[in-house]
Amino acid sequence: MSTRNETDTYECPRLRPVEAFPAMVSGQKVLCLRDPQQYSEVVVYVPAQTASILGLFDGQHSLLDIQEAFARRFGSLLFREQLLQVIQSLDDHLLLDSPRFAAHRAKVEDDFRRSRSRTVMLAGKSYPLEAAALRQQLESYFTATEGPGATPPSPSAATLSGMVVPHIDFARGGPCYAWGYRELEGVPPVDRFVILGTVHAPIARAFALTRKDFETPLGMVETDREFVDHLLAAVGDEYLEDELAHRAEHSIEFQAVFLRHRTPSAHPVRIVPILCGSLHQFVEDRRSPSEGREIEAFLAAVRDTMVRLGGRSLVLASADLAHVGPRFGDPHQITPGQLREVADADREMLAAVEAGDPEAFFQAVARDGDQRRICGLPPIYAALRALPGVRGRLLRYTQWPDPQGTVTFAAIALDA
Repeated sequence: MSTRNETDTYECPRLRPVEAFPAMVSGQKVLCLRDPQQYSEVVVYVPAQTASILGLFDGQHSLLDIQEAFARRFGSLLFREQLLQVIQSLDDHLLLDSPRFAAHRAKVEDDFRRSRSRTVMLAGKSYPLEAAALRQQLESYFTATEGPGATPPSPSAATLSGMVVPHIDFARGGPCYAWGYRELEGVPPVDRFVILGTVHAPIARAFALTRKDFETPLGMVETDREFVDHLLAAVGDEYLEDELAHRAEHSIEFQAVFLRHRTPSAHPVRIVPILCGSLHQFVEDRRSPSEGREIEAFLAAVRDTMVRLGGRSLVLASADLAHVGPRFGDPHQITPGQLREVADADREMLAAVEAGDPEAFFQAVARDGDQRRICGLPPIYAALRALPGVRGRLLRYTQWPDPQGTVTFAAIALDA
């Protein structure tokens, strides 16, 4: 935890790790700053000129250094008082590494550690907090034009052992979620859902576990502590060291909400929440994740625990696919022609999932250096490794075609 004092904070400001993406607000180009760890829940809009100096907010450059850099770039003065106002605003919004942020972080983390359950993070933001409104919203995705409508589950659902479902927000991906959750209606009773979630913030290990139950506006989703304890006995308690990543991560929360909605209220919903860390280093090195001892040992333990505890385990990979456009680092807006190219590449990649081939899936992502930024790479790869011999059925492929930032996602059944 930072021990920087107030003088350090303002004389040599240091911006915390944030997500930064361009946008237009009231006709003005701005840079949006958002905290991926959700210690701050606001999005801060920074004018283009101000954004140009944020790279100097690294704790090494003084106010004078920043003023001189601004003057060289724009040929005008940035007065100390103006610069201090920028720093103060960032600190007020908890985006600076500062004593104020350190105190806030300590309280948030202490509250999380003390709680037996994980509090909802996105209720009232990405979906309704009120139960009736939430149920109405989720149910509307089944009857939406892009939803499954009256399509019944496939007869193959009786042998379903896993599923790939989106983790994009419901407003954009709801009908695609519905295709996956409609298929679950044909599955015999499930004892536990092993949810492999994408983690959108760095973690130290390849996976992060928690014993906490998950709260939803529709009721509690219980964590199968027996499963988690068996898993920890095999891999070690160090897989709880990144437990805090579960506090703000939405990829498991969205599945918990949908599972609770599609399960009769009198029946418990039991999950095994597992966050999957980045495979970026393996992509860079063009090495298979199967060469990583930690990954191999963990996934072997997941497979063994499912066998040892018996009953029916169903693996859910909470995974989106491509992320392209200026919001994600590309230089230009995405054209319709590029969207078709993205779709072709996605479908070629998903053919490996349909074949149940984790190594071919990884290679389909890695061979171009993951240019499309497949954020679901870790959980989909892990699901295929945890369920050897499965075959995939593509139920729905969808693009959310925003020229500034297109996201693609799919619902895929994984049959034993």
